[in-house]
Amino acid sequence: MKSHKEVSEFWSTRSENYSNYVTEELDTKRPENWLKCIQEQVGEEGPLKVLDAGCGPGFFSIILNKAGHDVIGVDGSEGMLKYASENARVQGANPEFMQMDCQQLNFKDDTFDLVLSRNVTHIFQDHRKAYAEWQRVLKPGGVLLIFDANWHLPYVEGPIRREAIYREAECFRLYGTNFSGGDCPYEYIGSDLNPENYRVLGDMCRPEFDVGVLTGLNYRNISFKRDVTELLWSEKEKLMYKATPLFMIRAVK
Repeated sequence: MKSHKEVSEFWSTRSENYSNYVTEELDTKRPENWLKCIQEQVGEEGPLKVLDAGCGPGFFSIILNKAGHDVIGVDGSEGMLKYASENARVQGANPEFMQMDCQQLNFKDDTFDLVLSRNVTHIFQDHRKAYAEWQRVLKPGGVLLIFDANWHLPYVEGPIRREAIYREAECFRLYGTNFSGGDCPYEYIGSDLNPENYRVLGDMCRPEFDVGVLTGLNYRNISFKRDVTELLWSEKEKLMYKATPLFMIRAVK
């Protein structure tokens, strides 16, 4: 198992590519759709104390801060935080960014009204530990929102892998590239077929896996939507990743 330092350094090497995606996304109408989606799940219009767990280049931190919320974005990757700060400056936002392991937080109990993450939880080695930590820092009645996908399943032999390989080829044919800087990760069938950070999930299906973990931690009012891509993804994303659509999980402390 990789150390936290090794994982952080790995994501720093990929931070520029992720930031390019975020800066393009911020210049579309999708931030409005994201805000509407989040607001519908939280239900409160007043300023919220928000934790963007694993903030990456700062997308959630920026759009929620611009909407008037008090946002702290945390990430273990120095590279991601560098781009997050720059993206926030360009967008005229002022969230606070802190380098921190989002699975081991340096915040007091009952600090946040909302904890949310996007495309982060699939890399966790211990989901119960992470979700318990997020529960700890949520205020009673606070909301947890998890947006992620079954990114591990294209590395497991079966129909989802075959569909993912086909969709990636179509993405190259129509757009000339994928979202990972030109590599074809789904076509690689060597010793890294199932990357280390995905082995904890194996062939398990999400969000059912996560719902089980959250239930065991006594979160309340747990619900999920299996596919929230229609308004939140670009056409290129839908083509590339429809075999593993983005899901949303909502739970309350």
